[in-house]
Amino acid sequence: MSDEEEQVLLATTDFIPGREVSDHLGLVVGALKLGMGGTSKIEDISASSTERLSAAAQQLGADAVIGLRFSTVSAQGSDHNSGIFCYGTAVKLK
Repeated sequence: MSDEEEQVLLATTDFIPGREVSDHLGLVVGALKLGMGGTSKIEDISASSTERLSAAAQQLGADAVIGLRFSTVSAQGSDHNSGIFCYGTAVKLK
């Protein structure tokens, strides 16, 4: 992200303290496959999935993402086909 771009605010709450939501732009998602190595890479992969979510929100013109949640998914019977995804609601702020 360049210095000229404003960072999208991220919140697990359904609001940004001190700010008012002016428009809901929709659901945004960031996802990455865990692959081999599992837990040792979770922090890096979580950060990368958040970066993807932020990029998706920026494409919508969002100022923030509220209601941010993380989840893991895995293919039944396989430890090698799991991933992390994060999701939330992209919003414009007043």
